[in-house]
Amino acid sequence: MIAARSLFRAGAAGVMALCVALAVPAVAGAQPYPSKAIQIVTSVGPGSNFDQLGRVFAERLRQKLGVPVVLENATGGQGLVATRRVLNAKSDGYTLLLTSSGLATMPAIVKNAGYKAEDFVAVAPLGQVPFILYASSSVPATDIASFMSYLKSNAANLNMGLLTTSHITTMLARKFGKVVGGELVEIGYRSSPETLSALLANDIQMVATTHAIAGQHVALGKIKAIGVVADERTQAVPDLPTFKEMGYPTLVINVWEALFAKADVPKDVLDKIRAVSREIVSDPSYLTAMVPTGMEPWRIPFDSLQSVIDEEAKAFKKDADELKISFD
Repeated sequence: MIAARSLFRAGAAGVMALCVALAVPAVAGAQPYPSKAIQIVTSVGPGSNFDQLGRVFAERLRQKLGVPVVLENATGGQGLVATRRVLNAKSDGYTLLLTSSGLATMPAIVKNAGYKAEDFVAVAPLGQVPFILYASSSVPATDIASFMSYLKSNAANLNMGLLTTSHITTMLARKFGKVVGGELVEIGYRSSPETLSALLANDIQMVATTHAIAGQHVALGKIKAIGVVADERTQAVPDLPTFKEMGYPTLVINVWEALFAKADVPKDVLDKIRAVSREIVSDPSYLTAMVPTGMEPWRIPFDSLQSVIDEEAKAFKKDADELKISFD
C-alpha cells in the first residue's frame, strides 16, 4: 500500500514537472512588442503629400521602436485595396493602415465595401491639409463673395473638376450645387495634376486642391485662389479666408491623414503604438519635417481622435444620402 502511494506521488510529481517544462518555452518565447519589422500599408500613391508625410512618420517610428518600419503603397479601389490588405492581416500590430477619412466614410457610399468602420481603430493623427477652391482665369471673381454671386447665376455653365479616386471632392461639388440652387457639371480626373492642367486650359472653371499643387500658378496670375474649403485657414496662405467664416458653413471638407490598426489588436500593443506616436507628432522636428510635404499639423487630442472620426462619418453619411452620392 505504501509502495503504491509512493508510486502515485512520484507519478503526480512527474506530470507536474512535465507541465512546467512545457510551459517554460512558451513564456520564454513570448517577446515584447515589437520584435520584428512593422509594415504600414497606405492607400496613397508614391510621392504624394500624404506619402511624404507617411515616410517622415515611419522613419521616426523606426527610430523610436528600434525595428524596421516599411511603408507600402497599395493604391486602387478608392483605398479599398490597402484597407482589405490590412483587414486580412494578423491582428498583432505588425500591419498597420495609413489612410484618410475615406476609411470611415467609404462603407456609407460603396456597396459591398468588404469591411465596416468598426473593424478598425484610430491610433494617431499625422496631419491634415486644408483644400483651397481655385478658379480659372476666365471666371470674373477674385474672392468668396464675388465668386458665389457669379456661381449662383452661372452654375449650369461651370465645370468643376473632381478626383475619381476621392469621393470627398464629389461631396464638395454637390454642396456647392445645393448652396447656389443648381447642379454643377462634374468632370472627373485621376489625379490632382490632371485637374490643375484642366483648370489652366479652362476645360474646368473650378477645382478644390492644395496650395502645394496649385499655389505657384496663382503667383503667376494663371488661376485664382478663391477661398479655403476647410474649418480653418491654411498656414500656407494665412490671409485667405475660409468659406465657413464668410457665411457658408457647409462648404467644408476635411482632408486628414491618420494611422489605424485592426480593432482587435491587443490593447497593450495599441497603447504602445499610441504612446510612441504621441511623442513623434508632438516633437518640433516632426513639425519642421512636415513643412516640405505640404501637410499641416492636425492639432487634435489623441483621446478624442476616434470620437471625432466617428462623428465626421455620421455627418458624411447624412450628407451622402441627401445629396445622392454612391459608388458601385
